Amino acid sequence: MLTDYPFALIYYSYRRVIPATPSFCLWWNWWVYSLSAALVWSTAWGSIERHLLIFHSNLVSTKRKQFYFHILPAFIVMLYPFIFYFVVIFCSPCENYWNYNYVFCLQPCFAYSMSAVALYDFVMHVLVPLTIITVSNVSLVARVLWQKRKRPRDWRRKWKLTTYLISITIFFVITWYPTAINTIVYMYTLSPLSIDLQVKYFFFLPVLLGISLPMISLFFLQDFKKTVFRFQRVTVNPQTFNRQTLAARGP
Repeated sequence: MLTDYPFALIYYSYRRVIPATPSFCLWWNWWVYSLSAALVWSTAWGSIERHLLIFHSNLVSTKRKQFYFHILPAFIVMLYPFIFYFVVIFCSPCENYWNYNYVFCLQPCFAYSMSAVALYDFVMHVLVPLTIITVSNVSLVARVLWQKRKRPRDWRRKWKLTTYLISITIFFVITWYPTAINTIVYMYTLSPLSIDLQVKYFFFLPVLLGISLPMISLFFLQDFKKTVFRFQRVTVNPQTFNRQTLAARGP
Protein backbone atom coordinates (compact mmCIF):
# COMPACT_ATOMS: atom_id res chain seq x y z
CA MET A 1 0.00 0.00 0.00
CA LEU A 2 3.02 2.30 -0.05
CA THR A 3 2.09 3.23 -3.62
CA ASP A 4 -1.13 4.79 -2.33
CA TYR A 5 0.41 6.97 0.39
CA PRO A 6 1.89 9.72 -1.85
CA PHE A 7 -1.46 10.43 -3.53
CA ALA A 8 -3.26 10.56 -0.18
CA LEU A 9 -0.60 12.91 1.22
CA ILE A 10 -0.95 15.18 -1.83
CA TYR A 11 -4.71 15.29 -1.33
CA TYR A 12 -4.44 16.22 2.35
CA SER A 13 -1.83 18.86 1.53
CA TYR A 14 -3.87 20.60 -1.19
CA ARG A 15 -7.35 19.38 -0.17
CA ARG A 16 -7.87 18.28 -3.75
CA VAL A 17 -7.10 15.21 -5.84
CA ILE A 18 -4.07 15.78 -8.05
CA PRO A 19 -4.12 15.10 -10.97
CA ALA A 20 -7.84 15.87 -11.16
CA THR A 21 -8.68 13.67 -14.14
CA PRO A 22 -11.25 10.88 -14.59
CA SER A 23 -8.57 8.42 -15.71
CA PHE A 24 -6.57 8.95 -12.51
CA CYS A 25 -9.69 8.52 -10.36
CA LEU A 26 -10.48 5.27 -12.14
CA TRP A 27 -6.98 3.97 -11.61
CA TRP A 28 -6.80 5.11 -7.96
CA ASN A 29 -10.09 3.46 -7.02
CA TRP A 30 -9.16 0.27 -8.84
CA TRP A 31 -5.79 0.14 -7.09
CA VAL A 32 -7.11 0.85 -3.57
CA TYR A 33 -10.09 -1.51 -3.81
CA SER A 34 -7.95 -4.30 -5.29
CA LEU A 35 -5.19 -4.00 -2.70
CA SER A 36 -7.62 -3.96 0.20
CA ALA A 37 -9.48 -7.05 -1.04
CA ALA A 38 -6.23 -8.86 -1.83
CA LEU A 39 -4.95 -8.15 1.69
CA VAL A 40 -8.02 -9.42 3.49
CA TRP A 41 -8.42 -12.48 1.24
CA SER A 42 -4.75 -13.43 1.48
CA THR A 43 -5.07 -13.26 5.28
CA ALA A 44 -8.24 -15.37 5.12
CA TRP A 45 -6.51 -18.01 3.05
CA GLY A 46 -3.51 -17.87 5.37
CA SER A 47 -5.85 -18.60 8.30
CA ILE A 48 -7.23 -21.65 6.49
CA GLU A 49 -3.79 -22.79 5.36
CA ARG A 50 -2.54 -22.64 8.94
CA HIS A 51 -5.06 -25.34 9.83
CA LEU A 52 -3.91 -27.43 6.86
CA LEU A 53 -0.23 -27.11 7.75
CA ILE A 54 -0.75 -27.99 11.43
CA PHE A 55 -3.39 -30.69 11.26
CA HIS A 56 -3.16 -31.95 7.65
CA SER A 57 0.51 -31.66 6.79
CA ASN A 58 0.22 -34.53 4.30
CA LEU A 59 -1.50 -32.11 1.91
CA VAL A 60 1.82 -30.34 1.30
CA SER A 61 4.10 -33.35 1.50
CA THR A 62 5.04 -33.29 -2.20
CA LYS A 63 5.78 -30.52 -4.71
CA ARG A 64 2.62 -31.33 -6.63
CA LYS A 65 0.49 -31.01 -3.50
CA GLN A 66 2.33 -27.82 -2.52
CA PHE A 67 1.38 -26.31 -5.85
CA TYR A 68 -2.32 -27.20 -5.57
CA PHE A 69 -2.78 -26.50 -1.86
CA HIS A 70 -0.34 -23.64 -1.30
CA ILE A 71 0.92 -21.78 -4.38
CA LEU A 72 -2.17 -21.91 -6.61
CA PRO A 73 -4.75 -20.78 -3.97
CA ALA A 74 -2.48 -17.95 -2.81
CA PHE A 75 -2.03 -16.81 -6.43
CA ILE A 76 -5.79 -16.92 -7.08
CA VAL A 77 -6.80 -14.92 -4.00
CA MET A 78 -4.19 -12.28 -4.87
CA LEU A 79 -5.08 -12.02 -8.57
CA TYR A 80 -8.87 -12.30 -8.37
CA PRO A 81 -9.56 -8.87 -6.75
CA PHE A 82 -7.57 -7.04 -9.42
CA ILE A 83 -9.57 -8.73 -12.19
CA PHE A 84 -12.94 -8.21 -10.48
CA TYR A 85 -12.44 -4.51 -9.77
CA PHE A 86 -11.01 -3.90 -13.23
CA VAL A 87 -14.28 -5.20 -14.69
CA VAL A 88 -16.64 -3.34 -12.33
CA ILE A 89 -14.70 -0.05 -12.35
CA PHE A 90 -13.25 0.26 -15.86
CA CYS A 91 -15.88 -1.72 -17.78
CA SER A 92 -18.97 -0.76 -15.78
CA PRO A 93 -21.99 0.47 -17.83
CA CYS A 94 -22.84 3.13 -15.24
CA GLU A 95 -21.45 6.65 -15.41
CA ASN A 96 -19.01 7.87 -12.78
CA TYR A 97 -19.46 11.30 -11.19
CA TRP A 98 -16.13 12.13 -9.64
CA ASN A 99 -15.70 14.74 -6.96
CA TYR A 100 -12.08 15.91 -6.85
CA ASN A 101 -12.59 17.55 -3.46
CA TYR A 102 -12.87 14.12 -1.82
CA VAL A 103 -10.12 11.60 -1.33
CA PHE A 104 -10.36 8.77 -3.92
CA CYS A 105 -12.60 11.16 -5.92
CA LEU A 106 -15.49 9.84 -3.80
CA GLN A 107 -16.64 6.39 -5.02
CA PRO A 108 -16.95 4.48 -8.31
CA CYS A 109 -20.47 4.32 -9.66
CA PHE A 110 -21.01 0.60 -9.09
CA ALA A 111 -21.01 1.25 -5.32
CA TYR A 112 -24.18 3.37 -5.43
CA SER A 113 -25.95 2.64 -8.74
CA MET A 114 -25.53 -1.16 -9.11
CA SER A 115 -26.99 -2.61 -5.93
CA ALA A 116 -26.44 -6.27 -6.87
CA VAL A 117 -22.76 -5.70 -7.65
CA ALA A 118 -22.30 -3.61 -4.51
CA LEU A 119 -23.91 -6.33 -2.39
CA TYR A 120 -21.69 -9.00 -3.97
CA ASP A 121 -18.65 -6.80 -3.39
CA PHE A 122 -19.50 -6.37 0.27
CA VAL A 123 -20.30 -10.04 0.90
CA MET A 124 -17.40 -11.56 -1.03
CA HIS A 125 -14.66 -9.03 -0.25
CA VAL A 126 -15.54 -7.95 3.29
CA LEU A 127 -18.03 -10.20 5.07
CA VAL A 128 -16.84 -13.64 3.92
CA PRO A 129 -13.08 -13.15 4.39
CA LEU A 130 -13.54 -11.43 7.75
CA THR A 131 -15.73 -14.32 8.92
CA ILE A 132 -13.11 -16.82 7.74
CA ILE A 133 -10.33 -14.94 9.55
CA THR A 134 -12.28 -14.70 12.80
CA VAL A 135 -13.63 -18.25 12.83
CA SER A 136 -10.38 -19.87 11.69
CA ASN A 137 -8.18 -18.11 14.22
CA VAL A 138 -10.60 -18.48 17.11
CA SER A 139 -11.07 -22.20 16.37
CA LEU A 140 -7.32 -22.71 16.15
CA VAL A 141 -6.84 -20.94 19.48
CA ALA A 142 -9.56 -23.11 21.02
CA ARG A 143 -7.87 -26.23 19.72
CA VAL A 144 -4.51 -25.13 21.13
CA LEU A 145 -6.11 -24.45 24.52
CA TRP A 146 -7.82 -27.83 24.43
CA GLN A 147 -4.54 -29.59 23.73
CA LYS A 148 -3.01 -27.85 26.73
CA ARG A 149 -4.86 -30.30 28.94
CA LYS A 150 -3.36 -33.29 27.11
CA ARG A 151 0.14 -32.01 26.39
CA PRO A 152 1.13 -29.41 29.00
CA ARG A 153 4.81 -29.62 28.03
CA ASP A 154 4.17 -28.00 24.64
CA TRP A 155 2.12 -25.20 26.18
CA ARG A 156 4.84 -22.53 26.22
CA ARG A 157 5.57 -22.89 22.51
CA LYS A 158 1.88 -22.99 21.58
CA TRP A 159 1.06 -20.05 23.85
CA LYS A 160 3.11 -17.79 21.56
CA LEU A 161 1.10 -19.00 18.57
CA THR A 162 -2.12 -18.44 20.52
CA THR A 163 -1.29 -14.84 21.43
CA TYR A 164 -0.21 -14.17 17.85
CA LEU A 165 -3.53 -15.40 16.45
CA ILE A 166 -5.50 -13.45 19.05
CA SER A 167 -3.56 -10.29 18.12
CA ILE A 168 -4.29 -10.75 14.40
CA THR A 169 -7.99 -11.32 15.05
CA ILE A 170 -8.26 -8.24 17.28
CA PHE A 171 -6.51 -6.02 14.74
CA PHE A 172 -8.79 -7.21 11.94
CA VAL A 173 -11.87 -6.62 14.09
CA ILE A 174 -10.73 -3.08 14.97
CA THR A 175 -9.72 -2.05 11.45
CA TRP A 176 -12.22 -3.87 9.22
CA TYR A 177 -15.49 -4.28 11.10
CA PRO A 178 -16.23 -0.51 11.35
CA THR A 179 -15.90 -0.36 7.56
CA ALA A 180 -18.19 -3.36 7.16
CA ILE A 181 -20.86 -2.02 9.51
CA ASN A 182 -20.79 1.43 7.92
CA THR A 183 -21.08 -0.15 4.47
CA ILE A 184 -24.27 -1.92 5.52
CA VAL A 185 -25.69 1.35 6.85
CA TYR A 186 -24.88 3.17 3.61
CA MET A 187 -26.29 0.42 1.38
CA TYR A 188 -29.72 0.61 3.05
CA THR A 189 -29.92 4.30 3.97
CA LEU A 190 -27.69 6.14 1.45
CA SER A 191 -26.83 8.44 4.33
CA PRO A 192 -24.44 11.31 3.41
CA LEU A 193 -22.88 10.93 6.86
CA SER A 194 -22.05 7.26 6.13
CA ILE A 195 -20.32 8.04 2.85
CA ASP A 196 -18.46 10.91 4.49
CA LEU A 197 -17.21 8.64 7.28
CA GLN A 198 -16.34 5.91 4.79
CA VAL A 199 -14.28 8.13 2.52
CA LYS A 200 -12.58 10.25 5.16
CA TYR A 201 -11.87 7.70 7.87
CA PHE A 202 -12.89 4.07 7.40
CA PHE A 203 -11.08 3.59 4.10
CA PHE A 204 -7.82 4.25 5.94
CA LEU A 205 -8.33 1.87 8.85
CA PRO A 206 -7.01 -1.13 6.85
CA VAL A 207 -3.88 0.93 6.20
CA LEU A 208 -3.14 0.79 9.93
CA LEU A 209 -3.43 -2.97 9.71
CA GLY A 210 -1.02 -3.10 6.80
CA ILE A 211 1.51 -1.09 8.78
CA SER A 212 1.17 -2.95 12.08
CA LEU A 213 0.78 -6.55 10.85
CA PRO A 214 4.43 -7.02 9.74
CA MET A 215 5.66 -5.67 13.08
CA ILE A 216 3.34 -8.00 14.98
CA SER A 217 4.50 -10.96 12.89
CA LEU A 218 8.16 -10.12 13.49
CA PHE A 219 7.60 -9.72 17.22
CA PHE A 220 6.17 -13.22 17.51
CA LEU A 221 8.87 -14.91 15.46
CA GLN A 222 10.86 -17.46 17.36
CA ASP A 223 13.89 -15.95 19.15
CA PHE A 224 13.18 -12.53 17.56
CA LYS A 225 13.97 -10.62 20.73
CA LYS A 226 17.19 -12.53 21.31
CA THR A 227 18.31 -11.99 17.72
CA VAL A 228 17.50 -8.26 17.49
CA PHE A 229 18.34 -7.09 21.00
CA ARG A 230 21.33 -9.26 21.74
CA PHE A 231 24.65 -7.64 22.51
CA GLN A 232 28.01 -9.18 21.93
CA ARG A 233 29.69 -10.09 25.15
CA VAL A 234 33.35 -9.32 25.58
CA THR A 235 35.15 -11.50 28.10
CA VAL A 236 38.35 -10.16 29.64
CA ASN A 237 40.68 -12.81 31.01
CA PRO A 238 42.98 -11.40 33.70
CA GLN A 239 46.65 -12.34 33.49
CA THR A 240 49.29 -12.37 36.19
CA PHE A 241 52.69 -10.88 35.38
CA ASN A 242 55.85 -11.41 37.39
CA ARG A 243 59.23 -9.76 37.10
CA GLN A 244 60.74 -12.49 34.92
CA THR A 245 57.93 -12.19 32.37
CA LEU A 246 58.33 -8.41 32.16
CA ALA A 247 62.10 -8.71 31.81
CA ALA A 248 61.73 -11.24 29.00
CA ARG A 249 59.48 -8.85 27.03
CA GLY A 250 62.03 -6.12 27.31
CA PRO A 251 61.47 -2.39 27.35
